[in-house]
Amino acid sequence: MLFADLRQSLKTNIAPAYQMVGSDTFLINKAVELILSAAKINPLDVNHVEEGATLAQINAAVQNVSMFGANPAVLLRLNGDVRLHLSQIASEKALEKVDCNPMSADLVTRMIMQNKKFPMASATALARICENNFTAINNEMEKLDAYYCDQNQITEDQINAIVTKPESYQIYELSNAILRREVAKINHVLETLTSAGAEDYAIFGSLLSFARRIFYATNLKKPDAEIAKFLGVAPYAITATRRDARHINAERATEIYNNALKLEYEIKSGKLYANRAVTLLVGAFA
Repeated sequence: MLFADLRQSLKTNIAPAYQMVGSDTFLINKAVELILSAAKINPLDVNHVEEGATLAQINAAVQNVSMFGANPAVLLRLNGDVRLHLSQIASEKALEKVDCNPMSADLVTRMIMQNKKFPMASATALARICENNFTAINNEMEKLDAYYCDQNQITEDQINAIVTKPESYQIYELSNAILRREVAKINHVLETLTSAGAEDYAIFGSLLSFARRIFYATNLKKPDAEIAKFLGVAPYAITATRRDARHINAERATEIYNNALKLEYEIKSGKLYANRAVTLLVGAFA
């Protein structure tokens, strides 16, 4: 089940064991908190089992805990995998999986707005910059709260000035600046990426992927989710591409993509340096 469905699920049924999977550490820890609360287990009474424990060892640990309290619980943390056992289970298949990957933009925005300092525009901007990852969002909210402690509301401009932007978001900013032909912004983002150690070929590859998304989003009359699955990206990436590149028609999108593929070939064949290819590809959007 999705993390967003966990709270409601716990009202009607508590599984014998849960497996939290995904990249959002904040959601993983919150899921453990919600499960323990629903099962009426004090977090201080949870037995932490070492990494690499077998299912038999975990079951034995649950049995040992149950000898001392009515509500047993064993917590096992692996890399990207957290398991919470409330009772013995017969097999790995009995684990109830909770998807703790970043949630939808709408849901994340609503969660941010629970802090009254963040109106809709600010919450939306923060969610977008942090790519809906609530672990990053929570850290940035604490930083913003401390920095603007004397203000009732935090503005979108303040978020853009203070929040740490991951490389992927800077590429998003670069792509939008290219579409809007904002030369100063293009140069600023490229300089920021370069000074942060981003490789020229990686920047080119990101712009090539952007050109590819525009090509397919413009030429294929198919649902966003279907195109996203084909390209291996999130559906929102296609939705955003169609929105941001709505002024580019199919013919122009094809021309840009073919140009990008030509530049990629010239880089791989040693005829062109990646930094020069970035400049040429940026120019191809003009």
